Amino acid sequence: MLEGLDKDKEWGHQQAAQESISVEKEKEYCLWVKPTSAGWQWLGEQQSTPTLDILMPIEGARRRCRIRPDGAKLTLKQRINNETVEENSDIGFGMALSFYADGFNAHLFRRIHLEAAPELMEQGAKHWDIDIFHIVPQHPQLPDIQALNDLSDTLRQTTAYGDLVKVELEVGTFFTDSIRDLLPFEVEEIYPSRPKDEETQVMLADYWDNVTSI
Repeated sequence: MLEGLDKDKEWGHQQAAQESISVEKEKEYCLWVKPTSAGWQWLGEQQSTPTLDILMPIEGARRRCRIRPDGAKLTLKQRINNETVEENSDIGFGMALSFYADGFNAHLFRRIHLEAAPELMEQGAKHWDIDIFHIVPQHPQLPDIQALNDLSDTLRQTTAYGDLVKVELEVGTFFTDSIRDLLPFEVEEIYPSRPKDEETQVMLADYWDNVTSI
C-alpha cells in the first residue's frame, strides 16, 4: 500500500489502503490523520454512512466488494497498457457477505462525504471523503445484512474507532501540492498515504492489516 513496496505488493492486499488515493504521486490529496479532541467532536457531528469493504486481491489486479445500506458493489481494478481500468458491478447483499464469510481482509468504517468549501471548489476541488474505522476485537459472524446493520449501530454507540482517520480530497483539477493546510477539522498528527520512511510504512501497514481489519 505504500511507496517503496514492490509492484506485486502494490497490487496486493496492502495496496488496498489507498483504494481512493489519487494516482498523482507527487501531490498529497490523501492523508492519514490523528484528530484532536475538537476534531473528533466535529467528526461526530457529521452525517456518515456505514461501509464494509472486503478486499480480495488477485494477481495483477485489485478486487473489492463494498457494502453500504443502499446496496453492494463489486469493483475490479487492473493495469492495462500502463493505465488503470475499473469495472463495477452491482451485486446482492447475500453474495457480498459470502465474500466476507470466506475470510478476506475487511474493514468496517463510517464515511463522511462532505462537499468542499466554495473557495476550494473554485480552484477545482469536489468533495471530501473522510473514513473513520471501527475497531472490532474479533471476526464477527454476518449471516445477513441485518446483522451487519446491527453491528454498525452497536459500534457507533460505543464509539470504538481507530486513532487514525483517512482523509481524501477529490478534485477535478490539481491545485495544491498538499491538503495538509486545508483539512476541515483539527488534527494533531499527519501521515502521508505513501510515506517514504520505513517506520511510518510499518506503522500504517500494521494499522491497516491488523488494528482495523475485521
